Amino acid sequence: MRIFATLFLLFFLHEAEAFNIVNPYDGEIKEESIASVVVEADFAIVDTLVISSEANETFTLLVNPKRSHYCKSVNLHFGQNSLKVVGYKDGAVVKEEIKELFLTSKVDKEYRYPPQKYAKNYFHNEVNEKVCLKCHDMSVNEVQGVAFEDITKSNCYGCHKNINKEKHSHAPSVNWLCTSCHNGKVGIFNQAELSRTKYSVPDPIGDVCLSCHKKHQEQWSQKRFHHEPAESGRCNKCHNSHSSQSEFYLRKPAWELCTTCHKDKIEGMHVVKTFGQKPHPTHGVKDPSRSGKELSCTSCHDPHVSNAPSLLHGETVMGLCSRCHKK
Repeated sequence: MRIFATLFLLFFLHEAEAFNIVNPYDGEIKEESIASVVVEADFAIVDTLVISSEANETFTLLVNPKRSHYCKSVNLHFGQNSLKVVGYKDGAVVKEEIKELFLTSKVDKEYRYPPQKYAKNYFHNEVNEKVCLKCHDMSVNEVQGVAFEDITKSNCYGCHKNINKEKHSHAPSVNWLCTSCHNGKVGIFNQAELSRTKYSVPDPIGDVCLSCHKKHQEQWSQKRFHHEPAESGRCNKCHNSHSSQSEFYLRKPAWELCTTCHKDKIEGMHVVKTFGQKPHPTHGVKDPSRSGKELSCTSCHDPHVSNAPSLLHGETVMGLCSRCHKK
């Protein structure tokens, strides 16, 4: 019995020291659909690491005696995600560990509020970055406002290159001018982040956005009616600051984005009746006022500001209609 207990203890210690998932933490909230996985592994105990996610991705990393840490970026889906790392030695499983993550959405109520077991974590602070110093230069090497001629030279690129994986990328992000937005400051909604990460972004972020989009600030200040996200400076509620599959870096195509809040329009028919008493469509047909575009909410409504009620384009309803209905 004593021999069995000793063998069990040795096996337990052997398994526990095989590898350690440094990042992400278990129960972590993510705001981007990418998780950077950092695993510390002991070559004497494991020779292979297999990282898999619920996004049907599997990565095999070979462990060698000259490295202690191994990194990989994996994709996440909205809601709860399980990230699994398995360590092997000579083809046999030595250790398996699972981390639970939650990807939030700023627009979908279903994913906006994670269960209580999840919490935000911030990697970039002096303590955590010591793990990366053997392989990475953790300093900021960008010149404010000057794009990299070779973006791979950015010290941020190696770990975060997948942040711009989508079709449309925001200029500061695609040029790796990260600290243009990640300036280490906070706003009224994220005061707690000031002491937790070096690269916080103010929330609301409006002042940061308008420091580049000065023309919009001047135009919008003269308008009577303002859309709430634009008025409150929460531009990133509708726009992804890095990249998106949708134009203007919208978090969803315009009609889908608008109807996540305005669910009464989700049936696709507008409250306004046409002269034939049929409801006016809001999508699914071509937009006569914009060549090559599909009709959407933004065909008639300005998503930011307007001088007309309901944020209509133009000054009058008939003026709006004449954009498409020429006769």
